Amino acid sequence: MRDALPRAAAALCLALCLALAGCGDDDVEILECEGSCSCDQDTRTCSCQGGSECVVEGEEDITLVCEGNARCELSCGDGCRVECPGTAGCDAEMGDDSTAICNGTGDCSYTCHGDCQVECPGASRCLLLCDDGATCAFEDCPAAMLTDCGDNTQACRTDCPD
Repeated sequence: MRDALPRAAAALCLALCLALAGCGDDDVEILECEGSCSCDQDTRTCSCQGGSECVVEGEEDITLVCEGNARCELSCGDGCRVECPGTAGCDAEMGDDSTAICNGTGDCSYTCHGDCQVECPGASRCLLLCDDGATCAFEDCPAAMLTDCGDNTQACRTDCPD
């Protein structure tokens, strides 16, 4: 009877260790979204349905896409990529080392809480608001269309905010 207790404890410990080992990287959900969205773990991409608000949490290196032609409200952490195609654009809040593209014909507004790069090609109109001390820049915006609005805000093909 005395030997049964240590063996039972050892068996319980072994079972617990195996259960924890079974929770390796393949089983851990790295993306979580709130709102009308879905995530693909393999491609590390979350899609937000147009006309909704999506917040994505998880590790770095995530792509967040606004689907359709209805405006999206998007929010993601550090190192994310935000894609806003379509005719309505999006409002996005991004963490440090993030990138974004507004590649439709809509209006996009990006708030960066760290260093960010934003592409605003074609006919899209973009605002870029940057935290104090961070470096934010537009790519694909002709110099003649770029306006420094002050207060760490830049505008491409659109007016500065009031």
